[in-house]
Amino acid sequence: MTPDLMEQGARHFEEAQAKAAITGHTASGGRSAGFARLAAPVGEVDITHGRILYLEDVSVSFDGFKAINKLSLDIAPGELRCIIGPNGAGKTTMMDIITGKTRPNEGSVYFGSTINLLRYNEPQIAQMGIGRKFQKPTVFEKLTVFENLELALKTNKNVKSSMLFKLDSSQGDKLADILQTI
Repeated sequence: MTPDLMEQGARHFEEAQAKAAITGHTASGGRSAGFARLAAPVGEVDITHGRILYLEDVSVSFDGFKAINKLSLDIAPGELRCIIGPNGAGKTTMMDIITGKTRPNEGSVYFGSTINLLRYNEPQIAQMGIGRKFQKPTVFEKLTVFENLELALKTNKNVKSSMLFKLDSSQGDKLADILQTI
């Protein structure tokens, strides 16, 4: 991150702290972010530096094998990037870092100008709108999204229980929350 970007981020954080003092909402800088709490409301990601996502000098090793070495990547708002390469090139590892599944040994990963993704876990990053879709479909195409989610609920899956299953209110609420997220 350049000194100018660091200064912009510091100013933005100070403004957020001042606003928090007035409104009573805390400006934790990500340190106290909790599950299902967005780091920034949708549509309010600070992109003053012209990038929606950037990785800088990211490296990660697994048991001595360097999967990614000093990767830098920036993506502008509205830009589409295709990541291609041979098996073992680090494509999946890069996506795992962006989505919070894997932590790099060094480097930085930012969403917008101020959201350090390395401070958040996988569910929190998903709540910000950053996720992934795996190549292997794991849905029943003839069923609705709701019906697919209903099948995925943790319930007794034996034949009798499955035939007599009725969705209770807490399960319905959980599915409604998931549908709202997706």
